[in-house]
Amino acid sequence: MPVTRSFFQRIPFIRITSLFLIGIFISRYIPIDLRLIGIVLTILLSILIFLWHNSKFTAIKVQNILISISIVLSGIFFIQNADRNQPLTFDQKDYYLAEICQTPVEKTNTYQSVLLVQSKLLPKPEKVIAYFSKVNFDSTIIAGDQLIICGKPQEIKNMGNPFEFDYRSMMQNKGIYYSFYLTPEAYHKTGNKIKRISYMAEKVRDKLITILSATKIEKEERSVISALTLGYRTELDPETMDYFVNTGTIHVLSVSGLHVALIFIILSFLLSGINRGKVGAFIYPVIMILFLWIYAFITGFSPSVQRSTVMFTFVIIGSILRRPVNIYNSLSASALVLILLDPNVLFDIGFQLSYLAVFGIVLLQPPIAELIQLNNKILKWFWAMFTVSIAAQLITFPLSILYFNQFPNLFWLSNYFVIPGTTILIWLSLGFFVLHPIPAIANVLANLIQFITSLMLDLLKWMSELPYAVSEGIVYSHTQTWILYGLMAAFVVYCFTKNKTWLFLGITLVICIQINTLWVKSELFNQKAVYVYNSKSTLIHFINGRSNYILSNSQNPLTEQEINTIKNVKNHLKLENPKFIERRRIDNFHTADLNLNKQSVMFLNCHIYFSNRLEFTIHNHDLERFIISNHSLTNKKISNTTLQTDNSYSNGRKAFSFATKYKEAVILSLN
Repeated sequence: MPVTRSFFQRIPFIRITSLFLIGIFISRYIPIDLRLIGIVLTILLSILIFLWHNSKFTAIKVQNILISISIVLSGIFFIQNADRNQPLTFDQKDYYLAEICQTPVEKTNTYQSVLLVQSKLLPKPEKVIAYFSKVNFDSTIIAGDQLIICGKPQEIKNMGNPFEFDYRSMMQNKGIYYSFYLTPEAYHKTGNKIKRISYMAEKVRDKLITILSATKIEKEERSVISALTLGYRTELDPETMDYFVNTGTIHVLSVSGLHVALIFIILSFLLSGINRGKVGAFIYPVIMILFLWIYAFITGFSPSVQRSTVMFTFVIIGSILRRPVNIYNSLSASALVLILLDPNVLFDIGFQLSYLAVFGIVLLQPPIAELIQLNNKILKWFWAMFTVSIAAQLITFPLSILYFNQFPNLFWLSNYFVIPGTTILIWLSLGFFVLHPIPAIANVLANLIQFITSLMLDLLKWMSELPYAVSEGIVYSHTQTWILYGLMAAFVVYCFTKNKTWLFLGITLVICIQINTLWVKSELFNQKAVYVYNSKSTLIHFINGRSNYILSNSQNPLTEQEINTIKNVKNHLKLENPKFIERRRIDNFHTADLNLNKQSVMFLNCHIYFSNRLEFTIHNHDLERFIISNHSLTNKKISNTTLQTDNSYSNGRKAFSFATKYKEAVILSLN
């Protein structure tokens, strides 16, 4: 253990940040009285002040323990103090003063933007999502414009379907709780311009995109270049996105750690001549940091590029201090600063994946690379690229699977040409933007950009269509993800320390994950449920163990969104391929657990009647246990009934009922 202790003593910010994060997670999942935290924290700080000048060994140990507890409590206090009050309610339309935070982006039926609104109804200015009608839309609206709007804020909600992406929580983590739908009559420009550095940055980025659009670069290639170099992903087609997702290279389309690292390398090469002597040792990092933030500025100060620029700023500052192992210290310090500025950034998927990837590369790539010693420069480069990809994927794959339920099997191969291609394209794009006033040179650079981007897209398309390019339908629970990370941490620490305690812990966690997997599977084999999806077709999913049926209340074919919803449920619950039933085409349908006719359907002990709404009757089931298993139904009016049926699952008179709208999502457990 002395190696481990020494390691953490040299990088105190890992210890501070880790303890602070523990406090945040405790506050996130365990309700604690803020006043109690304040009292305990005050007492601990008083004891620390009293013991501060005591140099006895016991006192130092007590101080370390008290400091650790204080940091954890500070994390709890900080996140609770930063939490939002109870949601506001709005009864009617009202007038709001709004500023455009983001130039409206065209969507299928609307233009979407983010507004900062204020009025007498709001205790403080609120960020909201605004959807502008396309009818007579004012296309001159840009970031920084001030509007007067009239509308009623709507609370952002999910569709309510099982296992769907939690859009509501994602927006809340960005501080956005409400949305507006605005017709031309509902907004008016005041003529005032709000000046903020972020709005100036967005205008610069828009100007660069306009310059790029004036070239002969084709639309698909131009959209990729805009994403690669400027972080502008609005024009990307879903099909193009799929090429990057299926090959594990989606990270290059978000200006983040990779891009800032490439800019860092380019700047290091260009400025290598001045990094000499005492004056150069000071000027070099200052210029590096300045140019990194200029790059962040021209990419519109997107959250991902801000994170990465802060990260590399701390890395550069750490290199100035010339302390051993300070890369970990710098990364931890930058993460702590970002969390202090915005506690919700911790729950941002991009933040989690980018920091994990960098930590994985820094920690795991060197020992993996040392497994094979190569002298040939070309082979050494190929091996280095492979080990970097492996290190990043090893530490991020549990989280990636938790969020995206798939794994790109060819990630190691795609990076061999995507990363070099991205590097070349960033060089060429920077040259193009600098030299665009000279048409002859700009045209040559634009042609090179078109050729390289097209070649890269062709290779990605070919790879994404290869057999077994992607493993889909992989589902991990949050518990399994935490166990996996604990397992990885135990084995990594064992490899560095050779302490068998960590090996034993790793083996124990392997057993734990096996037990957890068996438990989850046994639960799924015995599941009995009815899901009504929030969809145009009013789909009803009947589940009994792994067998399942889907009843459609529409003659129209399923939409892509409906297909994805069903696929998502199938993957999470490990179901067999469902049997589809179209209600309007079947008079009577009978199986051992399902009876269907035009007026109603009986599944196990659940009877559903089709009238102007869906009416549910549950037979032979304890009402209190049913409500506990279906807490989402507590706001429904559930009444007792004495309906008698001959169904084997409902042969008694004990029953209760409730009703819902046709397109209202219902998740009903019958266990």
